[in-house]
Amino acid sequence: MSDPTARLVYEHARDLTARDAAHRALTERLLLRCADVLDSFDRLLADGAAYDAATYRRSVALIAGQLETVLAEEGLERIGLPGERAEPATHHVTETRAAPPGTGAGEVLETVQRGYRYRGDVLRAARVVVAVDGETEQGTERE
Repeated sequence: MSDPTARLVYEHARDLTARDAAHRALTERLLLRCADVLDSFDRLLADGAAYDAATYRRSVALIAGQLETVLAEEGLERIGLPGERAEPATHHVTETRAAPPGTGAGEVLETVQRGYRYRGDVLRAARVVVAVDGETEQGTERE
């Protein structure tokens, strides 16, 4: 007869090894995709002097979009977009403003700093400007 404790220890070690290998593979895939974005920056910087300011800005925006796509496909979710309902768990209100027509109280009007969620966990709360009913004191920061 085999020792049940030894078998459990072996199975646990095997599961940990498999999880580590899967994590390493995911990390390597993400890093390679980010390396592609860095390559795009390298090409832009190498040719930068040949562009006018507007073309250069469009190129930077395209590369930023490339990075955002990579991260979104890996599960990073942006929070704090205008139109969202501000929630204490995901939004840090830096300022309040009277709600413009067609906007409800508690709605995000402006993103001061993006927030991010990964696999349901908030990595960083969004810093936002939020609409409130009526006239309010502007420029105040609340926790």
